[in-house]
Amino acid sequence: MQIIATENSILARIVNNRWVQHLTFWVVFILFFAYAWGSYDANYLKTIYVELVNLPVKILLVYSVIYLLYPTFLYKGKIWHFLFFFILLIAISASLQRITDNLIIIDYFFPMWEKAPTFSFSQLVRSAVNLGAVLALPMTVKLMEYIGKVQQNEQILAKEKLEAELSFLKNQVQPHFLFNTLNSLYSLILKKSDQSLDVVLKLSDLLRYMLYETNSARVDLQKEINSIKSYLDLEKIRYGNRIDLSLNIWGDLGGNRVAPMLILPFIENACKHSTKGFDGTAWITIELGIKQNNLILKIENSLPSSSSDQDSIVGGIGLQNVKRRLSLIYPERHELKIEVTEESYSVHLNLEL
Repeated sequence: MQIIATENSILARIVNNRWVQHLTFWVVFILFFAYAWGSYDANYLKTIYVELVNLPVKILLVYSVIYLLYPTFLYKGKIWHFLFFFILLIAISASLQRITDNLIIIDYFFPMWEKAPTFSFSQLVRSAVNLGAVLALPMTVKLMEYIGKVQQNEQILAKEKLEAELSFLKNQVQPHFLFNTLNSLYSLILKKSDQSLDVVLKLSDLLRYMLYETNSARVDLQKEINSIKSYLDLEKIRYGNRIDLSLNIWGDLGGNRVAPMLILPFIENACKHSTKGFDGTAWITIELGIKQNNLILKIENSLPSSSSDQDSIVGGIGLQNVKRRLSLIYPERHELKIEVTEESYSVHLNLEL
């Protein structure tokens, strides 16, 4: 098996060698046209010689086009410059071929033929068409190769841009979230609450998750849920009896993965706006589950009657970032609905994992 693999590797290197590819093209080209022209009198050897005599002009034309005109003009979008010099090269090559025909080929291989004027327009057009047949395949292959490289580079750039934007958005969410949590800790310390130690422990768990677990493109859904539970515990400590939190997790979570820090901003937003300026007991209900490989998230929270700035509720930096991340990571694979009434705010997210 190892010998076969080695032989295949050697064969692959030979086939992919550029010199071998070019040599193969010219050999096939000569044999094809030698057979086509030689079939008239069955003198294939003579037509091979004829093709070899004409070969330098054709080689010069082909490589001038694909290695000089292509990179100098066509790849840079200078179409008219390319066409001008392409036609000029064809005209020069056709003239050289006509000179070769009259001075060498007819005299040595077809002496019975009557020579046409060297620069006869009809003969030049005929030679140009013949040269075009030679150019067709190399030009097409080279152009397709270039288009493939351009598309590949565009895909790489698009991927790098996407990764950079996602990293930027995620890095914005993390400090934003941390800032709000530190505010909670600060308020507890001012009250000299014994629960401040619990807050520090919960916060350290969250920081560990954000710093070490969220660097990959996907994380286990269970880890994301654990971070949500830690955050909700912090909010319960912060607000005590002033908030009623309900979390319901259902479905089979095992093995499912999700983009990190994608769910938490919705919950943070609910906690922030349900308690802001609220005199009574605020409430938040959260349902998160898996159904047929879809993540279903439903969040509903109370709104204080004095809440008039609905733009800030719907369009805060955390939510704007998570919406953008959803569109980048799960394009055409998510449905997000946000509803705001005078008394409540609700989020419905259906995400195809």
